Amino acid sequence: MRGYTGVDLTVYGARRPLHSGHYGNWAPNPSLQLARLLASMKDADGRVLIEGFYDSVEPLGGKERAALEALPAVEAGLKADLALAASEGQASLAERLLVPSFNLRGLDGGAVGERARNVIPTEATASLDLRLVRGNDPEAMLDLVEAHLRRQGYHVISEEPDPATRGAHPKLVRMVRRVGYPAARTPLDRPEVAPVIAAARRVAGKELILMPSLGGSLPLYLFTRPPEEGGLGRPVVIVPLANHDNNQHGPDENLRLGNLWYGVELMAALLTASVP
Repeated sequence: MRGYTGVDLTVYGARRPLHSGHYGNWAPNPSLQLARLLASMKDADGRVLIEGFYDSVEPLGGKERAALEALPAVEAGLKADLALAASEGQASLAERLLVPSFNLRGLDGGAVGERARNVIPTEATASLDLRLVRGNDPEAMLDLVEAHLRRQGYHVISEEPDPATRGAHPKLVRMVRRVGYPAARTPLDRPEVAPVIAAARRVAGKELILMPSLGGSLPLYLFTRPPEEGGLGRPVVIVPLANHDNNQHGPDENLRLGNLWYGVELMAALLTASVP
């Protein structure tokens, strides 16, 4: 599973909302400033532009690479199902899960629709989540984000600024870090993996799709890290049950009944399997 960390970035303008007719083209708009800042972090092809963002990624082993190359091509079907004209980058979805991601999950600055007003907002905030892969340290990844902010000319703070601080820095951003945790990935050639694959194959009744890592995030490192670091030092293998269109974390999250019954049989097979 991927690891996780997140950050909220707030850019500041004037200390009170300003009439866009009287002050437009004179008072900087924090929403526009934030949009430019975010655009400096990721290009149109989906590559993160933060210096060093991909440097700590741990390479795949030979068996993981072979499993990746054996995966069926699902991208065309997924794009049709999701009404997507294009995807980010040229690699497959499974390959994209093996590099850290940089997601803008929310923006807040001013208002839209019936709530929109002809004003320049006082501040704008972006909420970001970073899904991490093996080798990425959560704090170190946020350090890279902060270094990028400074290279863009921003004065970085962690608390709400007072008027003096706002008046002293034309580029001011508040960075609020969120608690994170590293990724965990068990090599496919570990002896504990083969019995799990065999049990799942018996229940499925067909050849399995083996992925080196899934896209979701769970703190599985608590099991896999060495005992001297407070963990169990044991491998973890994920056997997902859900249908691909289960709308996870979205409206109408669901589980297909066929997947539920498959899951019951799969758990029984795993709990009775002989695992070293």
